[in-house]
Amino acid sequence: MSYLARPRIGFFGTDAMVNPSTANNENVVHLLDYDRVQVLNPPVVEGATLPAMDDAAYREWMTSLVVYADPDTAATPSPNWQSGMPGYWNYWGDHLATFGNAQATSVWVDDQPVTRAARDPLLNAYVALNARIVDVNPADSYGTQFVAAGFRIIGPDRDGELTELVRGVPTTSFTRWLNFFRPGGAGSFQAVIPNSTLVFVDPERAPDSDGLRALREGAADGGGLLLRWCFYGMRTSFDQMTMYDKFQRGERAMNPKIGRVVGTVGVWNGTDMISAPVGRALHQPGPPYFPADGGAPRAVTRMRVKTHEDVERVEIPGTALNALSASSADAELVGPAMAYIDENRVVLDLGTTFPEVGGGDFSKIDFDGGVLLELLYDVGGQQRRTMIGVVDYEQGPYETYGGVVEFDFSPRSEIGQHIHDGVLQLRAWVDHRPVLLLREIGTVQVATDDQAVYLDMAPDGPGQRAKGTAALRLFRKGEPITEPLTLTVQVWRDVQTPGRVNSVNPLVLTATSLGEEKVDEFTVRVPAGGRVDVPIEVDAPACYKLRYLPPDTHADPGNPAWAVEYFSTVRALPYDDYSGIPDDQLTFDLVYREVFSYYALLYPIMGTIIPWGPANTPHDPNRVTHFAGLMLDVIDESRRGTALEMPITRELSAGKRALVRRWCRKELRI
Repeated sequence: MSYLARPRIGFFGTDAMVNPSTANNENVVHLLDYDRVQVLNPPVVEGATLPAMDDAAYREWMTSLVVYADPDTAATPSPNWQSGMPGYWNYWGDHLATFGNAQATSVWVDDQPVTRAARDPLLNAYVALNARIVDVNPADSYGTQFVAAGFRIIGPDRDGELTELVRGVPTTSFTRWLNFFRPGGAGSFQAVIPNSTLVFVDPERAPDSDGLRALREGAADGGGLLLRWCFYGMRTSFDQMTMYDKFQRGERAMNPKIGRVVGTVGVWNGTDMISAPVGRALHQPGPPYFPADGGAPRAVTRMRVKTHEDVERVEIPGTALNALSASSADAELVGPAMAYIDENRVVLDLGTTFPEVGGGDFSKIDFDGGVLLELLYDVGGQQRRTMIGVVDYEQGPYETYGGVVEFDFSPRSEIGQHIHDGVLQLRAWVDHRPVLLLREIGTVQVATDDQAVYLDMAPDGPGQRAKGTAALRLFRKGEPITEPLTLTVQVWRDVQTPGRVNSVNPLVLTATSLGEEKVDEFTVRVPAGGRVDVPIEVDAPACYKLRYLPPDTHADPGNPAWAVEYFSTVRALPYDDYSGIPDDQLTFDLVYREVFSYYALLYPIMGTIIPWGPANTPHDPNRVTHFAGLMLDVIDESRRGTALEMPITRELSAGKRALVRRWCRKELRI
């Protein structure tokens, strides 16, 4: 059984929401030292020194207007000057993420999918997720996590009354297979709802649903349910100028991104990867998984999207990213796909594969001659190719069937005899000629559920060091490797570069930019069976990526294509030692200065609950002490990695956690 196997339901929604706070995104002015987890006061620019501000003035400055140009246009004759705010497009975001009013659109149990509610009452049931969106590096696009608080399927019971048919708490999911050529960008995610948190409606109240029965029985026989989804077309309702006007009127306005979600709910067998889709991976026929063909590098390796602002630039005329997207052939805009052989059936996961035409109509790019799924195989030294079927990739089927397409075959056919040792590929007809879109990779796949590793720096001899591990599993054609191999691991560190200032008052500058540098490289020996723990050791607090390069890779060793490569993210939090502070100096003012002020400036929504200031906002230190018991609970180690952890941004170092704990216990007299 796999994450694509039956039984499963497909779901779709048009009002999915993510509501991050964007003050920490580092898209306009360099105001955050995320290595040290400190607000920069004054903010840092190249070519001038900005004035320092008290916290009240800093809060106001976050929603003031500055003029900036994107870094890739600043040196051109026509920089794309624009107005924005240091706090970016959603200063008051609360990090909530939901599927909105997504509903079940198909039920897959027997031979044909059910799409009419008259045949299965699970159709049109609401599929709900409540989660918190968190970035490992708040400035980077490749470390997004959804830390879930709850999952629900809500539909009619046996009497037709709406009820919770299924509920549970999914595991944390992570960014996979990003496709920046889709409107607003797109990314796929996967989580498991383990049986330990999974609850089905009582059988006597359950509707007469084949789909619900199959999910219940499958979960009982396995480890729970598996949830996969893709967010796409996510856009804000207001631009920054409109938000600025709202702030000038005194509104505490939120500006979440609203868009579409498509996905499936199936059965987790209890042993498959929790957060990583594993199967037979199909990628574009060039680096990083195939040799270069001698022509120009493909767009997937030239698309240097790094920051959240870069995602926006893909659709902004005049930027280099937009020019690259507009000039790329349709075949270069196709994202990865994953295939699974389910007995006599090929199941294709096209969650992030095919891009839409620009604009808001959400229709797929039209390959006028259609798209074919084919199998290449060898017979007596001769390569043969046979068609498995025509891929129904259009928008309607994509949204109805959860981004999944199936093809049946006979085990006695040529396909059945060669499906396991052959090579799958997607081919399109464009202008009356065949164009290869994706081909199954022979490269080893590297998967991990340790996609976001948080470490704390600690004294180590004369310096400091953070240590940890990431557990990897290696596969070939979706199966654990059978021979040992040597895996190369590169360590890349994110580096923020301040923008150059043109004017201080008013502030006009080139936007800050995020780059990366390789700081280490080593190898690990992976035994047959494909399980290995990779050691992590870094000597400075920072945000890192571990890039995994199997021996048969064709990736550029100095140019990662993160959107389609295998990696883990790591955040090493600073060593903050407050143990020398005596209790009589452990005051609110000290804890505010060292800890609370960071959140007061970057996450103002928190101050609407806990009135810690600054002075021009709810500011009542005495009332803050009333929250000491709650704070002691939410910073407890048992909350780590859950939606109940505070701060939800997961950037509280061990030293600051200990400081807040001491202050809370002092206030509670315990």
